[in-house]
Amino acid sequence: MANILLTQRCVRSCPYCFAKKYMADAPFEETLSWNDLIYLADFLIASGENRVSLLGGEPTLHPHFVEIILYLLERNFHINVFTSGVMTPEIFEDLSNNLTGIHPERLSFVCNVNNPSKSPAAEVKKVEQFLETFGHLTNPGYNIYSPDFDMDFVFDYINRFGLKKFVRLGLAHPYSRKEKCICTGGENAQNG
Repeated sequence: MANILLTQRCVRSCPYCFAKKYMADAPFEETLSWNDLIYLADFLIASGENRVSLLGGEPTLHPHFVEIILYLLERNFHINVFTSGVMTPEIFEDLSNNLTGIHPERLSFVCNVNNPSKSPAAEVKKVEQFLETFGHLTNPGYNIYSPDFDMDFVFDYINRFGLKKFVRLGLAHPYSRKEKCICTGGENAQNG
């Protein structure tokens, strides 16, 4: 399955994100163009590939997100979207008006969920609104980033919102960054 990065902007600031600073500073204008999308779709079809994942940052931030989905569906792609489920009311309304009737074999979502007890209330409300509407098309995703993780809320979401019973798990961990070169005698490593 091909991965297409629609934008590098994101709406969250997850504690485990390896690209948090870059995504926060990425220019909003840096999004995949229509010409590039058409080129990629043509290339994939010529290669015999009809499955695609749309990624970001947060792919729903692309100004033509719904049109991109409809275009790819028209070209007979099977689409999987990785999202946080956190979006403006306008984007959510556009999604709801145009994508709720799509068959689950043609369109699916992986909604990366964070523990609601550790998340801002406004974010939790938006995620739950997304899951209420698109739960039947959605697999939950969860990133383990600390040793004291608790996934009970993920199973609650599966039961409450009718999510698919397959959880995409990720493992995030701190990386070591050497502040001094070993060759000069310093090997002061720091978690970053």
